[in-house]
Amino acid sequence: MSKYDFQVGSLDLSQLVGFHVRLFTKQFPGRELYARIVAAVGQKLVAEGGQRNDVIDNLVNNQTVVLQFPYRGETISVKARLQKSGGGQCAFDLDEKATPLSQRRFHRVSLTFKVNMASFAAAGVLTRKLDRLRWMETNLVNFSAGGALLSVPTILPDTVRLLVNIQPENFRFPTLIMAGVRHSYQYDDINCRAGIEFVTKENAQRMLSPYQMAEMPPVLFSYTANNRETLNHSIYEWDRLLSSTANTGANNEN
Repeated sequence: MSKYDFQVGSLDLSQLVGFHVRLFTKQFPGRELYARIVAAVGQKLVAEGGQRNDVIDNLVNNQTVVLQFPYRGETISVKARLQKSGGGQCAFDLDEKATPLSQRRFHRVSLTFKVNMASFAAAGVLTRKLDRLRWMETNLVNFSAGGALLSVPTILPDTVRLLVNIQPENFRFPTLIMAGVRHSYQYDDINCRAGIEFVTKENAQRMLSPYQMAEMPPVLFSYTANNRETLNHSIYEWDRLLSSTANTGANNEN
């Protein structure tokens, strides 16, 4: 267990009843599935199946899956054993430990440079005329394949989506990407900070209709789940090499 892990038994899983959790499985690699939780008993979650969720019905029984869900402002990840039962329902027997998603799935590095961003209502349709949006320049605090932490002048509500122009020097990344606000808070007397999550092409296809996607610049949907995993590996290797070089230099000085 890493220093970031905590016991699943400390979670109030009843808060998930009626909501969807994200589900990842080797049976569908690179694809995010969703399961609606209808009951929570101890360290077991029961998901809705049948005609309401045919994907759940097609999952192979007794396999290990990964569930991700928000809990008290943090998205956490936990392994589970899938147990199917009659009536189309399935249960997830959760592992003993859970890990904050930001500390597990995507390697995060501290980077500081300028970022351009613009916001628009999540319920609205963004047209191709990006010059009508109000753009602002802000600073990146840290960066990962899954999202970033930005320094912003005001708290950003989770009811908006963002267009973000991030151009990291050491990594290949889309010139323009859509993002959602995961959390935002007052950092000091002057600045706020916002944690954002990059929207992959696969997620966009679930969030938006084909008509809405056709009205937006194609570059917004160039970042796929596979691109994200590749970038995550590149960031990890880059950070590892940087740390190794710094340690070698320090040892030589000694």
